[in-house]
Amino acid sequence: MSDAQDRPATAPAVRVADSDREAVAELLRAAVTEGRLDLAELDERLSAAYAAKTRADLEPLTADLPAPDPAGPAPDAPPLELRTKSGTLKREGYWLVPERISTECTSGTIKLDFTEAECPYREVAIDAYAKSGSVVLVVPHGWWVNLDNATATSGTIANKLKGPPDPGAPVLRVSGQVTSGDIKARHPRRGFWAWLLRRPA
Repeated sequence: MSDAQDRPATAPAVRVADSDREAVAELLRAAVTEGRLDLAELDERLSAAYAAKTRADLEPLTADLPAPDPAGPAPDAPPLELRTKSGTLKREGYWLVPERISTECTSGTIKLDFTEAECPYREVAIDAYAKSGSVVLVVPHGWWVNLDNATATSGTIANKLKGPPDPGAPVLRVSGQVTSGDIKARHPRRGFWAWLLRRPA
């Protein structure tokens, strides 16, 4: 038997379609949003993805990225609307954060605690209105709250977060108005023993 007959046949390279190239491109764009790739790496890999002819050309482009969740993305939560005249409303513990939240507080308190919440979005829009009450946002370390679009007549808008935010962490973009109340963003408060041992919240 000849050497050619002894060698196993090599499988032909599988050609890729435009849909395969676009699927890889979407994974690469998502990796940038999550902070796994920078823009220079994205440009380089996108060029290689769109020039790919076989699966062997595409596979190295996502080999160092996590595989997509087979269960798919988390289900979308409906917009959340919270309104109180003089009472206290809270969202705390585990809850699914929607892409848009609306709060209106006349003289009570609305507290949104994101410490144990699941947030599938990179950015969340919050419309906050406090006439003489308080809207309080409690977020984990690494998250960020942008209060640039919130205005105050005679009340207070306070961002007490300690940065910098983590790459890819959620950002809460707050817009709205304070008449004589306040809108406040802060990290969770430490318990007594954490304070005594100087541990972070």
